[in-house]
Amino acid sequence: MNSGLLWTVDAGNTLVKWGVWDEHGTLLQVWREPLTRAGQALPELLAMGRPNRVVVASVSLARAHWDRILAPHGVGHWLWMGDWKDWPFEGSYARPEDLGLDRKLQIAGAVAKHRGNMLILALGTCLTADRLDLLDESQAYDQRRHRHLGGLIAPGLAMRFRALHDYTASLPSLAHHPLPPPDPWGQSTEAAIRSGAHGGMQAEIKALVDAWAQECPQGILITCGGDATSFDWTQIHGEGPIFAEPDLALYGLWSLTQNLPPL
Repeated sequence: MNSGLLWTVDAGNTLVKWGVWDEHGTLLQVWREPLTRAGQALPELLAMGRPNRVVVASVSLARAHWDRILAPHGVGHWLWMGDWKDWPFEGSYARPEDLGLDRKLQIAGAVAKHRGNMLILALGTCLTADRLDLLDESQAYDQRRHRHLGGLIAPGLAMRFRALHDYTASLPSLAHHPLPPPDPWGQSTEAAIRSGAHGGMQAEIKALVDAWAQECPQGILITCGGDATSFDWTQIHGEGPIFAEPDLALYGLWSLTQNLPPL
């Protein structure tokens, strides 16, 4: 059995991700489960050993719900990130509390792993983009030298499929497909829907990244989220490096716990 384990829990709009870390900061395992069955992974998690600390970030399920999930398994002491205030970057929002917890965690993970001007694209239930600029490159490394300049929120891929069905009289409901359609000109209603939903999102991402890359030609592009693998990033990023960080929010949670006193 392992000792010194840390659990990081990232509960989004559709999925819960559980990350298990050892005392050296190595991500040992990630479990993914539907939000509607949050907690079903706990027996497998506990088989790896009881955690020294559990950190929960949830944009969907309230704190009391997590008490009901964790307490029956003997996990009584855990940290709720909904109250966290000490974020490792400067903000630009007039009301800092309006910046979503999921986006804050992705930014925290990005500044913990990288240094420079960055664009974070998260492709999940929603498509979100967040721009970070390095304020002073001459300064020694300091996460707070990054400033969040704002971002955008748009419908994600599955949401686009769902909207076409929900707001029309006859278009079918299509299951989310992880890969782009082989032909941009669909020769059936289903193929046309897939081409329109995917092609429109690809064009949106490309226009956004192109505009950002003109200002930050050597900037760092970071992609995360379950739909990030659905796009050909070689066609839509600039001259700078690109990093696929599927567990960026979990890493952000891990990084925020490193200066906390032991329980």
